[in-house]
Amino acid sequence: MSVERALSEAIEDGTTPGAAAVVVTGDGRRHAVLAGRQHRLAGARAIDEHTVWDLASLTKLLSTTLLAARAVDAGRLSLDEVPWPARWPGVTAAHLLRHDAGLPAWRPLYQVARKAGVCGLPAGARAVIAAALATEPEAPPGARTLYSDVGFIALGALLEERLGAPLDLVFADAARVYGAPALRFVRLDVDGFHPAVPNVAPTERCPWRRRALFGQVHDDNAFAMGGVAGHAGLFGSLIDVEAAARFFLRALTEDGEATLASFAAGGGERGLGFERTTPDGTTAGALSPRAVGHLGFTGTSLFVDPDPPGAAYVLLTNRVHESREHKRRIFLARRAFHRAAASWVRAGG
Repeated sequence: MSVERALSEAIEDGTTPGAAAVVVTGDGRRHAVLAGRQHRLAGARAIDEHTVWDLASLTKLLSTTLLAARAVDAGRLSLDEVPWPARWPGVTAAHLLRHDAGLPAWRPLYQVARKAGVCGLPAGARAVIAAALATEPEAPPGARTLYSDVGFIALGALLEERLGAPLDLVFADAARVYGAPALRFVRLDVDGFHPAVPNVAPTERCPWRRRALFGQVHDDNAFAMGGVAGHAGLFGSLIDVEAAARFFLRALTEDGEATLASFAAGGGERGLGFERTTPDGTTAGALSPRAVGHLGFTGTSLFVDPDPPGAAYVLLTNRVHESREHKRRIFLARRAFHRAAASWVRAGG
């Protein structure tokens, strides 16, 4: 199957209204595919390389993991430190990055801000962070691996404290290394609660916000925090995410990013901030065991395979438009994409 066919099938079977994908290799090849339209409503624009997507949990890799590495390099964060010994005894920064802090996967923390009438405001961010830090661990640190938004909400707050500025501002500075200035958080107290984000692919028709979300972050907890969080909130186009993917490919195959490379190689079921390939995952049978990356709930993914010739794989969709159901479909679409794209790499383009 070709990459073109993989994306066409995802649109034909209703997985997503549109998709944008690119694979780039260390030896200079590039293959981009655009398919479908931005949404299923009247007047939908065709997908192009500048369509803006809600990147969801790609934020964890592109922002939070990068900032954690920079904080370590600057001596402002130690992976072995225990930031909140009274609340989470024994939980280190490394545990949070590696998702083995013993914290639950998710909690509806936004309800605290919603009940107080401060969703989307700075007070909402403070309320959600406080609720995250009040969450009781379900297991001792290091005893199990469980992907946790709660941990990355806390980690985002810790990085703001250590780096001395709001997360979106420190990200904008650090992300210059990507060469993707349009990759950004949509901050609701600056951009407005109905942000005018040009050329954006909408996400879900949110049942409690009572609207389809055009440029307003899909994740409920990130929305309550004003659109800026350690676990979600970034928006960007295929061009933007491709630039970041190229950076991570260089980081894992060349010298100069020792800390990030060590994060990717970090021990445990997951790297530090990186997801690994697994036998039952969407990259199974396609990428090498050394490949790392991340998924996003809205239907996004980025993986980098450092095995020669080296390749980066980006798939962006808005599979949650207009509903977040049918998770199995996006799993199969991602798997088909990775297999088709890896075949293209092996065939020499």
